Amino acid sequence: LDHTMMDINLKDPLWLDVNDPRFGKMAEVGRVVKVGFVSDVPGLYFHKRFKDSGHPFYERVYQKAAKINEKFADNMDTCIIK
Repeated sequence: LDHTMMDINLKDPLWLDVNDPRFGKMAEVGRVVKVGFVSDVPGLYFHKRFKDSGHPFYERVYQKAAKINEKFADNMDTCIIK
């Protein structure tokens, strides 16, 4: 969820203030992460979400998570491939 939520919450990596005296270095890292490791890779040959995975374990976890927060459950990945 951390990669997906960064994509949802941070539309423009330039919003991060790299000149901040306390958090500037982390903002630089955040910019690199946002542009290079957050968006989903197109054309995967396998299903990477818990939702509709077809595997009994992932389906059971998804069903329980969806009762708590469906939006987050819909975005849970079985693996991180970015």
